[in-house]
Amino acid sequence: MKHAPPGYECPFCGIAATLPASYSRSAIVFADANVFAVLPLHYYGGIKGNCLIVPRSHYENLLEVPDSLGNDFFAATRRLAQAMLSAFGCQGISTRQHNAPAGDQDVWHYHQHVFPRYSGDGLHAGHKGVYTAEERVALAARLRAELR
Repeated sequence: MKHAPPGYECPFCGIAATLPASYSRSAIVFADANVFAVLPLHYYGGIKGNCLIVPRSHYENLLEVPDSLGNDFFAATRRLAQAMLSAFGCQGISTRQHNAPAGDQDVWHYHQHVFPRYSGDGLHAGHKGVYTAEERVALAARLRAELR
């Protein structure tokens, strides 16, 4: 079942179509042939450095993602988690993913959230903040530096 409204312009498809050759001044952390990682517009619970892993091809939700992308997502998640542990000194990593309106999905392109975690960090407290463009670029640069 599709949930995107008629005429929906997918923001992740827009990013995928315009991925720069160099990410040095962007919120893109890494990209390969099938997926990319990006700092989103929002952070939660005061935890900064969270990222999204997104397929380059459009799939509305988990039910549409082909099995063949499973290894790409797992490898990207592990790679990003290792970079977060090094870059931010976090104590753990959480992932989450939402499907359909009842599952709190609000962008109609599959994506997985990856969060650096700290004891008592308040991730689930409901606070949602907005990054500045400069914060996104700086945090992405810190993660990219750990991927080298």
